[in-house]
Amino acid sequence: MTRGSESIAARCEVELDIFSGMPNPTWVLTNAEADSLVKKLAGLSRTSATELSGNLGYRGFIVQCTQGADAQLIRIQDGTVHISEGARNVYAHDKDRQIERWLLNTGKPHLNNELFEIAEREFR
Repeated sequence: MTRGSESIAARCEVELDIFSGMPNPTWVLTNAEADSLVKKLAGLSRTSATELSGNLGYRGFIVQCTQGADAQLIRIQDGTVHISEGARNVYAHDKDRQIERWLLNTGKPHLNNELFEIAEREFR
């Protein structure tokens, strides 16, 4: 997410998609974390469209990033990354769920220990 040669910090809000019937926990990435996320996403290998699960319980992350007038909605679940930017959709593979694990760790200071451990179990 860059606009020409000018670099505007991205604002990324992360939502841990885990609850049904109550609000999911959210937090905002620091500027350094948002920049890191943008770089991590750019380095992913593209793949064909993949359906994301609507199961109960842990369903990955929903990340909304804005940078200037640009906006992206990013869903990350079980190694699949779906990036929507307007009408454009891109699918990528998150090898070994590295970005998904990284996002969970950015939320550690914002999540209670029990909720963090429930989400962390999904990676075992």
